[in-house]
Amino acid sequence: MPRRRDVLTYAIGFVQDVQLTCFAVILTCMALQDRANRSLRWLAFGYISGFAGAMLDLGGNWLPHWLSMGVFMEAAPIGYACFYTSVAHFVRRGIRARWLWLLFILAALPFFLRWSVTGHLSASATLEDAILSVETALTALLLLTTTDRETRWPRRAISVFLAIYSSVEVSRVVIYFVTGRMPGQVAPWAEIASGIVYVVSASVLPLAFIWMMNARLLLHLSRQSMIDPLTELLNRRGLRAAAEVELARYARSGQDFAVVVLDLDFFKLLNDRYGHAGGDSVLCEFSVFLRAMIRETDIAGRIGGEEFVLILSGLDGTTAYTTIERLRLAVAEHQFQLGSRLTCVTASFGITLSRGRRELTWDVLQHEADLALYAAKGAGRNVSRLYDESLAADAPTLVRK
Repeated sequence: MPRRRDVLTYAIGFVQDVQLTCFAVILTCMALQDRANRSLRWLAFGYISGFAGAMLDLGGNWLPHWLSMGVFMEAAPIGYACFYTSVAHFVRRGIRARWLWLLFILAALPFFLRWSVTGHLSASATLEDAILSVETALTALLLLTTTDRETRWPRRAISVFLAIYSSVEVSRVVIYFVTGRMPGQVAPWAEIASGIVYVVSASVLPLAFIWMMNARLLLHLSRQSMIDPLTELLNRRGLRAAAEVELARYARSGQDFAVVVLDLDFFKLLNDRYGHAGGDSVLCEFSVFLRAMIRETDIAGRIGGEEFVLILSGLDGTTAYTTIERLRLAVAEHQFQLGSRLTCVTASFGITLSRGRRELTWDVLQHEADLALYAAKGAGRNVSRLYDESLAADAPTLVRK
């Protein structure tokens, strides 16, 4: 009758083989569906390697010993080398190191084959443990030293698990070198710990990796929902979110800021003359020009058509007006490329300031800047106007021309 420990070992191995097979099928289908995703492709390769090892394990009684044991020992190191490569592609770091893993694994193959024939299975298992301990430790280090904030939690989860995995593998190697015997013979706790880690890794790693990809995808979609696709500036939703952050900062520090609404003059005539493609070209070039003219801490957005919004932090009325006047003159002097032609455009600016007021809202500030813009349009365009309360009184007579 087999010992209870042997039954547990066989059960753990069987469960792991089933998990590897299932995830190999699922990840391969996902990789085929998203062929441009290199991270997913390498993750699938890793589980295909695990599946191959599972088949060698299950068919061990009918296969040559060098194949069922020698080549079998390569399956897990290859799988984790593929997992490292998958992570490297995802974080865009450490990709070149995958060739070192390939050389390392190929160098180990003759030892695995020789020891499987000569019966030195303990030495083969220990070499495999040593390789896995290094692979998992370096993969954990790669994840921990990456700075993507959106994937921070799944990266940490994978890193912690891989660190535990590496520690278990190191303990197995140390036990073998100290006692000359396998952990299952002298340290049952190490055998049980490694069995649990093996089974958990087969399911936790792909799920955590998918969690990591999903976290990045969600942030990408969130950013896309706040970005104007033509100019790559913030859209209305993005501007509102940025304005709420600025208002919160203003409530804490009391440092004034300016909101500017600007409109390209006679843009309909430009569209009529050069077509909508020409108009879009001017809008794209203007957005690049606008970002170059403002500070990195300032915020720029497009709220529709040829209308843009700026949020300029830390400016009083005089500084804000001087800054916008300098921008207005620069716009008028800039020549925009339209195919082989050059053309000039002007812009009108409406400016409002927080002016130490409390209980301000984004809607109020945007409305005030809009009224100032209407006044600039009414004054003949290519003009900057600061908001004051008289504009609110005259609001019904201020129209765009």
